[in-house]
Amino acid sequence: MTTILTMNVMSYAEKHGAWSERQKLIERAINDAQPDIVALQAVSLDPGRHPSDQATQLAANLEGYQAVFVPATTYPDGRQDGLAFLSRGRLPDVQPFPLSLRPGLQDTGRRILLHGRFETPQGPLDVFNAHFSWVAEQQEDNVQEALSVLEGNAGNAAVLVGDFNMQPGNPYLGRLREAEWVDAWTLLHPGEEGFTFVEASEPSIRIDYIWTRGVRAREISVVLAGNDGPLRASDHAGLLATVERV
Repeated sequence: MTTILTMNVMSYAEKHGAWSERQKLIERAINDAQPDIVALQAVSLDPGRHPSDQATQLAANLEGYQAVFVPATTYPDGRQDGLAFLSRGRLPDVQPFPLSLRPGLQDTGRRILLHGRFETPQGPLDVFNAHFSWVAEQQEDNVQEALSVLEGNAGNAAVLVGDFNMQPGNPYLGRLREAEWVDAWTLLHPGEEGFTFVEASEPSIRIDYIWTRGVRAREISVVLAGNDGPLRASDHAGLLATVERV
């Protein structure tokens, strides 16, 4: 079986605490759970703060982990935002799939779908790391374009994880179900809320997911949902799942 953690780390935003303190909470959770694969969203490289991206900073303090960061957006001052994987085994070659950006919308950030093929005891596992838009028109494009990529890997054991910025009833998520992707939380915890996003003092909506195809989720839980005094790891909780081949 393979254990996967996914989480939006909120870049360097400080509304829940400085990154140097939030980083420690995330590292503690990874050390405790020892996931085989970690998929991170809203990862930043800011040369004015640190020479390494946030995923590489995490891996440097976690025994046995390696990190790969792929930018989706690069700013004129050298800052970058993107997605990342951490792995306890050999890092795979990763492939970013750029997602289109409609002009004139509130969301102006470039986005990618990041693919890595990880070696597991049960064979190769394709992991797709996503961070979709919060704008409805862009969400539709994101899901449709992601499905086109995913269909290119049809027949392979795969998981699709990340921050989708969509609640469970969103019709665009229905397209994933139609394509026979399984929402691991709904499968294992039907009727339970599974909130992952903090709008005020605690998680109150579910917009982060682990979807499976060709593998089955055996366990899934919300992690890092609480706060340590005024400090919180992110405005997103993480999801930790164990999957195995069907």
